[in-house]
Amino acid sequence: MPRFLVMTTPRTRTLLALGAATLLGAQLAGATSASAASVKPWKAPEVSYTKGNVFAHGDSAEVRAKYRCSPGTEMTHVWVSVKQGPGDLTQEGSSAIAKAYYDTNVAGTEPVLTCDGKWKFLTTTVLRHTDKDALQAGEAYVQFCLYAGRGEVVEGASYNRMSTIKLA
Repeated sequence: MPRFLVMTTPRTRTLLALGAATLLGAQLAGATSASAASVKPWKAPEVSYTKGNVFAHGDSAEVRAKYRCSPGTEMTHVWVSVKQGPGDLTQEGSSAIAKAYYDTNVAGTEPVLTCDGKWKFLTTTVLRHTDKDALQAGEAYVQFCLYAGRGEVVEGASYNRMSTIKLA
């Protein structure tokens, strides 16, 4: 049976400790890079909307859309508006010429989103601006905007289309 001679001088103990620490560090680095590789990169949010997903009832309306945001998202903000009336309602500031104007700023509530990279449905309530008329059945311009951020990066997605208002 072979015998091994282990030298226990201070220098040998130091070299063995350094070798063990180097081996342990290499194993930990491999585990860290493996777990980092399994984390998906953060992506900008997405919004998908289907015509006919606006249901108005008096001074409020509900707008339904699909959204997706990445895991690791640290902040979100949703802004939704519905405008109806004559003129080009697609332009910035067109709420001034809209006959009916509802949005989430009047509602004052921020929906809680689930950011896991999968498509989700969100129904958001918008309220009428008091200086505007109520929505009527027919066509309206809908803007559904989602902003998401992580660290210093904030990305936005919007889905802006004419839609048919249904009265509830």
